[in-house]
Amino acid sequence: MKLLDLSLRHIIIFNSVAETLNMGKSADHLFITQSAVSQAIGSIESKFSLRLFIRRNKRLYLTQEGRELYEYTSKAVKILNDAQLYLENIKNIKRDSISVGVSTTIGNYLFSHIMADFKKKHPNVEIDLFIGSSMDVIDRLKSSQIEIGLIEWLPLKMDKSVKIKKIAEDKLIFVCSPQHKFARRKYVNLDEIKSEPFIMMDKNSITRQRLDRELIKIGIEPIVSYEFNNFEAIKNAVSCNLGISILSETVVRNELHNNMIKKLNIKDIHLSRWFSLIKINDYNATQTMFEKYILKIDLA
Repeated sequence: MKLLDLSLRHIIIFNSVAETLNMGKSADHLFITQSAVSQAIGSIESKFSLRLFIRRNKRLYLTQEGRELYEYTSKAVKILNDAQLYLENIKNIKRDSISVGVSTTIGNYLFSHIMADFKKKHPNVEIDLFIGSSMDVIDRLKSSQIEIGLIEWLPLKMDKSVKIKKIAEDKLIFVCSPQHKFARRKYVNLDEIKSEPFIMMDKNSITRQRLDRELIKIGIEPIVSYEFNNFEAIKNAVSCNLGISILSETVVRNELHNNMIKKLNIKDIHLSRWFSLIKINDYNATQTMFEKYILKIDLA
């Protein structure tokens, strides 16, 4: 049996499972059934009489053979994605367009102003916009569905093919309701914060995972009373005095101005994150022009 006897579908499925180590996630990503994923992996293993994956304690791991095969398939899939993006950009060059992915904070609170200003300067350029989680933006970049991404949190492990440029620092602040007992205090001690109920993003989000790590560094393990999957729900819960939270200053700018939410000042505590521009390659002049524009403006 030769590797060329395998279909491209087999290679793409194997490569996806090697990256996610989860057949269910790969099935969702490839829009096929988990059974189809399992059958494809089984077919490769059967045809070549080797094990590519092993399962221990309900988790999937690559074997040595699987790791070595992945080194080759990942290069092949990247070349195919680059070829697809090249073909798509032939059209983009002609019609002066760019596909951009932005994560939630940037998309919901900043990008409309950015896009409006950019369109004034470059009225003939069309922007194809996607808004989603940071991971959604990264996945679309890697699968060549977008050319540039703007995200607020980087995952702890980033694919080496992705190029990253920090573009603006975004302050993270403790907030509470105007009715909260801390609302009229000039300063609050860190020890007082530790016993308060927190309202946080869903624990599976990058925002929550990265924020938990930052809080541990300053000695806080929050007592989480409520979890939500969007910032608007968190802001509403805070304003109703259901607990305190930590949010981007960008996200709560209007609420602070309208006195719907109060900022808590905690001595010697500085939390922030970076907005970053991500890309894989430079494909056309329109993309380069848009990137230069983003790097010049004050995003925060």
